[in-house]
Amino acid sequence: MLEPRLRVALQKSGKLSEGSLDLLNKCSFKLRPAKNHYLIQSKEMNTDFLMIRDDDIPGFVDSDASDIGIVGENGYFEYILENPEHNLTVIAKLGFAQCRLSIAAAHDSGIQKLADLNGKTIATSYPETLRDFLAKNQIKAKILVMHGSVELAPKIAIADAICDLVSTGTTLKENGLVELHIILESEAVLIGRKTAAADISERTNELVFRLQSVIKAKDSKYIMLHIDKDNIDKLKEMLPGCESPTVLHLHGTDNKVAVHVVSKEGVFWDTIAKLKSIGASSILVLPIEKMMD
Repeated sequence: MLEPRLRVALQKSGKLSEGSLDLLNKCSFKLRPAKNHYLIQSKEMNTDFLMIRDDDIPGFVDSDASDIGIVGENGYFEYILENPEHNLTVIAKLGFAQCRLSIAAAHDSGIQKLADLNGKTIATSYPETLRDFLAKNQIKAKILVMHGSVELAPKIAIADAICDLVSTGTTLKENGLVELHIILESEAVLIGRKTAAADISERTNELVFRLQSVIKAKDSKYIMLHIDKDNIDKLKEMLPGCESPTVLHLHGTDNKVAVHVVSKEGVFWDTIAKLKSIGASSILVLPIEKMMD
């Protein structure tokens, strides 16, 4: 009997789609979606990828039209608030498509704190999340639902404030808006059903293992350098690795050793001057494709 295909829902186009495809391709899926293709079949793990609107992904998974899906946390929370009888759960956070859902208002609006929103109109594409936030904070405001160009609402005087996704904040500044409060931090997540069949859960766990191996390696580097062995303890303080560094004696020297260690790239660049100050030399930095525990 043939193994049933694993169905994965992905955003058809957009930043979430780009990040999802990049991550999956590093897991050997080799996905190359075409403009009008809504189904991509892969021999890798016997998988079908359904390319759909991101807003539809939670519903596809919840209704068993797809086994799992990659979606932004903001979309996931909006769906479960609108559908309290849902059967969804977050399986894993995926470390890309980071953004935040925030409330913002024009810099000259007079709205400077949450209490100032009482009696005002707030435009948003996330009415359920905003409604839940307002209720928890005892704020009575009118919600105006929009499906795009939310940042224009105060400018054309149809709303006093907005609740929208923010990445860098550039769009807010371009429209004269000031961020007042972050409702939630969001990133891409893998979601599935709480009551998934055993075979689906097993195969999903295999996929999660692959994804997390790539995610762990994303910001890490394999570093090799030479240093006096008397300075090993100082090096470990400056360059913490996943495990204790590998130390190898250098042939023809009395005190020099070669050190191999895995470190976060950001930590490495922040500490390279300090490493040199304790005599580190012949520093070699290599990318890591995957990391497994």
